[in-house]
Amino acid sequence: MKGLKDILILMLISLCVLGLYAFAGARHMQRNLTDINISFTDYSDPLVSEINVNKLLIQKEDTLGKPYVENLDLNKSEMRLDAHPMIRTAEVSVDLNGRLDVLVEPRVPIARILGTTDVYLDKDNKIMPLSSEHSVLVPIVTGFKEAYQEELYAFLSDINEDPLLDMAITQVGFDKNGNVTLRLRAHDLKIQLGKIEGYDWKLQNFKAMLAKMEKDKTVDQVEKIDLRFNHQVIVVKKS
Repeated sequence: MKGLKDILILMLISLCVLGLYAFAGARHMQRNLTDINISFTDYSDPLVSEINVNKLLIQKEDTLGKPYVENLDLNKSEMRLDAHPMIRTAEVSVDLNGRLDVLVEPRVPIARILGTTDVYLDKDNKIMPLSSEHSVLVPIVTGFKEAYQEELYAFLSDINEDPLLDMAITQVGFDKNGNVTLRLRAHDLKIQLGKIEGYDWKLQNFKAMLAKMEKDKTVDQVEKIDLRFNHQVIVVKKS
């Protein structure tokens, strides 16, 4: 009998604990939504505003007219944010005080492609539309074809990793044969790269030549630098 009594007491205690957890959970879920905190992983190029993120967060079907935490569908909110063309990923959560916390990672353009419809190429090698809220200062690409995308992406990614090239190169132009010409921000000269494959040594030679010309103060006398031929740098001066 004593053993049975101990088991009944243990069961009663377990039910009380479970009841307390259920009550606490209900109280937790029935809290009012007290505040919304929106933050971005990167504020340098605000492609989507906090106002527009807020509009996507809570809609009528999520709250049923009541601002309770239990009525929020956080998965739906995250899915709407993730579907936005300017957002890479988003995380939505509610803290113990009923505050809705949103962390947004924007997409990062690395080039603007000019065409029938202008678009960006982003750091994930995906095409994305322009933002109606902000214009990003990135190299402009002309003459783009889908067949060039993989090599263009690798090229632009390497440029972004090089402080000198990242600041210097403003335009990447493809001709009808896929040959590339670069334009610079600070100097009125053309860089004839040729085919984009095998660009590593071409960029290294270009950097060395540019440094020498800037040191000699002769860069403004140059019309173009031709890197199309194997391990050669041909400098053409202005006439």
